[in-house]
Amino acid sequence: MVNVEDWRLHGLARVIMQEWSNPIESGPIPASDEGYDVIVVGGGPGGAAAAGYHSMAGSRVLLLEKEVWPRDKICGDAVGGKSLSHVAELGVKPMIEKTPHFRVDSIVFSSSDGSEVRVMLPEESFNRLEAGYALPRMQFDYMMFKKAT
Repeated sequence: MVNVEDWRLHGLARVIMQEWSNPIESGPIPASDEGYDVIVVGGGPGGAAAAGYHSMAGSRVLLLEKEVWPRDKICGDAVGGKSLSHVAELGVKPMIEKTPHFRVDSIVFSSSDGSEVRVMLPEESFNRLEAGYALPRMQFDYMMFKKAT
């Protein structure tokens, strides 16, 4: 996992980092589901993307998440190239680029004897997207959730 304290933070990145480490105030629980066209259960990347796409299409969306958001979650902390087209369409890619992140350009395979092989990743031919980004899951979840709501 990427250690946020290791990053050099300047300007907007510092402000956004403070935001993503605090719970998102999402407002009161609705009394009924009658004011919504779509209800999405789960605020992770998939749920946030579904809510974002429906919202962009003009639907009134209720996004439900049982956990305090954002939250830290053990995962690979990577956003792969094939999902970057969705990240861009939803307007999250510029947010990633303004905050601490690593651009993924290769994968390193290593063995117990210390030998390594680095495989360089090509840019995606579809829309010339990067191979991917690595950033804290809490940071990515925050950005996806904010864009979806």
